[in-house]
Amino acid sequence: MQSVKTDKRRTSKRQAVYVEGSAARNLYALPEEGSPKSPQKHKKKANQPAKKTSVRPRKGVTTLPLSGASVLVLTVAAVFTLVMCVQYVQLQSEITYRLKVINRLETELDELVRQNNETDNRINSFIDLDYIYRVATQELGMRYANKNQIYKYNNSGAEYIRQYKEIPE
Repeated sequence: MQSVKTDKRRTSKRQAVYVEGSAARNLYALPEEGSPKSPQKHKKKANQPAKKTSVRPRKGVTTLPLSGASVLVLTVAAVFTLVMCVQYVQLQSEITYRLKVINRLETELDELVRQNNETDNRINSFIDLDYIYRVATQELGMRYANKNQIYKYNNSGAEYIRQYKEIPE
């Protein structure tokens, strides 16, 4: 039993030894020129093809094949997501369109209110209340009512009154 544990702990010659602390080598230091460890500059020849790298499958990693049901579920989920995205974009464009219509109608309403106020002011400026009073009292013989000519009534809440007989004088 112990031999198995020692075999697992034993390192092979190919494994790298890791050193921590201040004794660790600087990985980015360049060797001085002329030293035997300095890299040789290689010139590529024009007629040499570039090296091709290939991907090797990892040992111990297996992929499970997809079943038809899982492919169907993924397809339905993707189609559902696509439909939802399209509907979302349509709703956003409809909201934008309606906001533009609302803004246009508000601008039109403001313009109509402004025109109405201007027309009302113009009409009111032509009315001379002093002239109306003078014509009514002097030419037409109108006068204010006396207290005995004023009749009061209790309103029953209706907006109008029906008169069934003549009002006494």
